[in-house]
Amino acid sequence: MSWEAIAAIGQVLGALGVIASLLYLATQVRQNNRASAVAAKLASTQLLSEFVDPLIADPELMDVWLRGRKNLESLNNIEHFRFVNMCLKAFWFFSAAQFQLRIGTVHEEDWAEFYAVIRFWLEGEGVRTWWQKTGKTRFGKSFVLFIDREIANLPNAAQPVDAPDRLPASSHPPANGR
Repeated sequence: MSWEAIAAIGQVLGALGVIASLLYLATQVRQNNRASAVAAKLASTQLLSEFVDPLIADPELMDVWLRGRKNLESLNNIEHFRFVNMCLKAFWFFSAAQFQLRIGTVHEEDWAEFYAVIRFWLEGEGVRTWWQKTGKTRFGKSFVLFIDREIANLPNAAQPVDAPDRLPASSHPPANGR
């Protein structure tokens, strides 16, 4: 066998090794992406759960949230401060979810869950009042445009504040979150 034939065989074996390495790397990247998606879903679910837990555990806080959601002006100064901070915390969460949708790291099904919660919050007149007065000044332009568009698209006969499990039949999350 000539040296040229041995070199050719070596090159073929080297190329096969590179291909095998690339296939292995692609498999590892795919598995890592799935693990990251699972971790992101669990983290967002935990954040929302941690937000809701105090409302469930503290009837006074739940009362502040319900009354503030209905009418921001019905709250005294301390209650108003608590409600505003609840809104900020919720909208930081919503902003992060909408950002993840914009950059393509949240699946459409997960976005539909976020969107339902966002719509529920926006259906509260007190939340919309907070957003118009001060909330929108604390967020980035694309999120402000998204929320303003959602508020503009709310039906005139908004859902009753005390019906958290009902969304209007026409509520479909925008596919692009914009």
